Amino acid sequence: MRYPYSEGDLLQTPQRYHYTPFMGDEFIQAWRASREFARQRLPAPALPPVTPCILASAEDTLSLLQVMCRALRGAVAETVDQEVVDYWLLRLLKKFEVSKHLHVGYQAQPPHPPLAGSRYLAIEPYLWLAECLSRAWQRQSAGYFLSGLLKLNDTLVSQIQHLDAEQGAHLAWLLNMEQQLLSELSSEMGL
Repeated sequence: MRYPYSEGDLLQTPQRYHYTPFMGDEFIQAWRASREFARQRLPAPALPPVTPCILASAEDTLSLLQVMCRALRGAVAETVDQEVVDYWLLRLLKKFEVSKHLHVGYQAQPPHPPLAGSRYLAIEPYLWLAECLSRAWQRQSAGYFLSGLLKLNDTLVSQIQHLDAEQGAHLAWLLNMEQQLLSELSSEMGL
């Protein structure tokens, strides 16, 4: 059995996960093998620095995500950064869950549609949202954080051949974190 959910160019042709059947232990083993193969193709895990003094703007998705990561990486977040997390994290997750795309910018007014001409092929927003979700799961074990992380990692694994060294190191960190979070969850559940 193979793990089909991280194959192909998932930015161009997203995986929809509609009515995915349960496929048992063989499926889990195939997923593990797929992730291990991906990790072998990546550089050593490393987190990129958050751009210092960055301000969040709906028109710049990467700025939103870096501010959220700045808040979620620290033990205590600045009030302004936490407000960005509180407002934007679930909104960006929903945008990804619905379309499996993250645009580089959104309109400031709700419901925040993509900016005209805003593309969704930039890899950085996917990496940073995955990191935000992994850190959010550590703070609050809400299933949608972990589910979103798994799907984002599927998308990111499908893009390995397009990643530069820093992006590859970020993805390696994300895949290690994914394994850690799932191991902790399995232990908590007695599996």
